[in-house]
This record gives sequence, structure tokens and C-alpha cells, in this order.
Amino acid sequence: MGCLRSALVTMPPGFMLASQCRIRMCEYMRQLSAKRRAYPRNDLLSALVAGNDPDGCLLEPDLLATMQLLLIVGHETTVNLITNGMLALLRHPEVFDRLQHNLDLAIPILEEIQRYDPPVQFVKRTTLTDVPIANVTIPQGAPVILLLASGSRDPARFVDPDRFWPERDDNEHLGFGSGDHYCVDAPLARLEVVTALKAFARRLEVPRLACDPPSYRKNAALRGPEHLPVAFERLND
Repeated sequence: MGCLRSALVTMPPGFMLASQCRIRMCEYMRQLSAKRRAYPRNDLLSALVAGNDPDGCLLEPDLLATMQLLLIVGHETTVNLITNGMLALLRHPEVFDRLQHNLDLAIPILEEIQRYDPPVQFVKRTTLTDVPIANVTIPQGAPVILLLASGSRDPARFVDPDRFWPERDDNEHLGFGSGDHYCVDAPLARLEVVTALKAFARRLEVPRLACDPPSYRKNAALRGPEHLPVAFERLND
């Protein structure tokens, strides 16, 4: 029992460092919000801080959580979405060739990337009511982990789910979430990724992976390569 107890309380490598970094990030954001309160600017953070005033409705924990969310959604997920998309195209040169001949294909390619290899693999939620699923009832107030990536490859929902197929007719994926939790950054992410995919197709001649598979970031929730070395014949203006 003693060995089992020790195993259960042993933290995985890097856990303490990650916790310390999170604390430091919260403190940095707390200081930054204090600066915006003292010297407001015409930006989103100043507007959020104004909502954190006594007359506002945003409490400090909510303010800090929103700031962290904006940092992650505004950078990490978009970076991984672009990289995952380029990786999928390089592994499917016939799709990349079609994109080079028709840049408008970048839009359905983006949606297929969100289904096929999304940057956000899962999310945490809390049930508001009892939820019956497959003869099991998840009680109200229970913490649950929703595997978005798995749902987007459900063979009961998608035809040939493991195929990278941008032209599929029905692609109502879970990459941007749904309902009240739908990604607030979805319009900007779509614009950024479509722009990047078009530039990738327009500028690189005969691109190919210099290393496959690439090394991935050590993050269970956010999926994307650490680096994506690409070789190509020519770089167009």
C-alpha cells in the first residue's frame, strides 16, 4: 500500500515547473491589469479591466482567466492550427496541388484541419444536470473531459473519418467548440489560417517534409509539432 500511495502522489516530470510558471504568469497579468487600470489605453485589456472595477461585473479571478484564455487562443492554438495544416498538406501532396491551382480551397482545407488534426484535443467541463450516456448517468456537478479530437473522427458521424478530405460535404466538426463555449477567436483564427495556407501554396514550389514524423510539443491538450522543417525547390515572390 505504501508503494501504491507513493506512486499516486508522485508528480509527473515538469509538473512543479509548470505550476510555478502558471503562478508567475498570473502575477505578471495581475501587474499588467493594474497598469491598465492606472493608465488605460484604447485596447481590449483596458476594457476588461474597466469591467473589473467595483461597478463592473468581472471579478479578478475571471479577469485573470480571461487574459490567459486570450493569450492561448490568440497565439498557441492558431500557431498549432497553421502547423498542423501545413503538415497535413505536405503528407497529402495531391491536396496541396489542388490548393495551388485553386486558392479558394484554403477555406474548406481549414475546416478539415480542425476536424482531422485539431490543435485543441480536449476540454474540461462540469455537468449542469444529470447526463445519461450509454446506460451510464453522469451526475450533476461532475467534472468531465470531452475529447473533441475523438468526436471529430467518430465513424458514426463522419464518412471515412480518418481520411484527410477537404471536399467532404458534411463537416460540422468540434474544432471551435459549440454553444456558449464556441471559440470567441474563431473568425480571426479562420482569417489567419486561410491567409497562411494561401501564402504557403503560392510561395513554395515542390515543398516536402525534411523530417517525418516531426517532434511534438509535450502537451496533452494542445497538439502541434515543436518544429516543422520543410525543404522546397524555389521560393516565389
